[in-house]
Amino acid sequence: MATFEMSCKSYKPNGNSDRSPHVLFVGGEDVRMRIPLLLALRKRGFRVGAIGSEEGGQFSASGISYWRYNLHRWIGPLADWRALRSLRTLFEDIKPDVIHAFDTKPGMLAPTAATWANVPVKVRTITGMGYVFSSYTPASLVLRPIYRLFQRRASADSSMTLFQNIDDQIYFRERGMVSPENSELVPGSGVDFDALESIKSSEEKIKRLRDALGLGSGIVVTMVARMVRQKGVIEFLRAAELVRRHDKEVNFLLVGPISGEGRQAIPISLIMKYSDSVNYLGMRHDIPDILSISDLFVLPTYYREGVPRVILEACGLGVPVITTDMPGCRDVVRHGYNGWVVPKRDEAALAETIKMVGLMDETQRKSFGMRGRSYVRENFSLDNVADAYSNIYIRQLRKSK
Repeated sequence: MATFEMSCKSYKPNGNSDRSPHVLFVGGEDVRMRIPLLLALRKRGFRVGAIGSEEGGQFSASGISYWRYNLHRWIGPLADWRALRSLRTLFEDIKPDVIHAFDTKPGMLAPTAATWANVPVKVRTITGMGYVFSSYTPASLVLRPIYRLFQRRASADSSMTLFQNIDDQIYFRERGMVSPENSELVPGSGVDFDALESIKSSEEKIKRLRDALGLGSGIVVTMVARMVRQKGVIEFLRAAELVRRHDKEVNFLLVGPISGEGRQAIPISLIMKYSDSVNYLGMRHDIPDILSISDLFVLPTYYREGVPRVILEACGLGVPVITTDMPGCRDVVRHGYNGWVVPKRDEAALAETIKMVGLMDETQRKSFGMRGRSYVRENFSLDNVADAYSNIYIRQLRKSK
């Protein structure tokens, strides 16, 4: 870390010796998830701030400047134009040295707004391909060429486009959506595994939580996600039913909020049809505790994410993982080493793999979990990502002079 802090302090915008480079993150409704990364960048000598569409209470508590703008999740030309103008005004007022945009829509709007506002360095991270490239509905197929067009424009306005997994980087390059010289791979968003470990439940607390949830002596299989079809929730519910026909001792937990995402949303009425097999806990704020009582974590997604954070957190806590053969997921889970990769949309294969893990003894399961823990700590840590970003910012700032 000292190397990056030194390089940061050696760079002064416009020759100004009194201030460090100012990095401004731009996101949407969950930009608060980047607070640990912002704090890590601040430790490396940067001044930091954020713009998002959510309330900013957690930023204030962390001592990070925060500005809010209106951003609609779905495509709306008038609303998007207003968001673009709002970002331009904010950039002109704040005068950052670097803007770094995350998520699909901020990643397409912020570089253009920053170009209009004469921000020296514009960086964006592609955090997955999202709904448009995860679905084959008529609407998503119509939107794909439009999406590619906007991504090409955003890439042209960006100093650097970053990718969280190699599949997305290859897709963009092969279709001319980004130039090779202006794109890099930085795996994941960075997880503070030491902080995650520090809040891990004690054995006594784990026992109390198991008792409170009415869990028996069998293994606990957990899924954490928004309740949308593309996350593989239906496949999880069906696989749980198949496994429970074979072994009633296996406990299944489903955690996450009900979504309002139109046809992709899964209604609570459908989830409750599987209540004999799955304990639906709704939205929880104690995910590390839930993972701590779990013997196996499952994410049967077919949604194109960058790298699912919850898989990293499960691995970081030593929980073995079953996931699908999807970009980002297969970057973390190595089949037969720290978990298992199954075909997407295949509840039968998922159920058989869960049964196999259930037949293992505790020592075998934990060996998979410990290998996963070592692998993600080595390759996806917060320090790794913060160091990579620091290096990119300084390099691009020097090029912009």
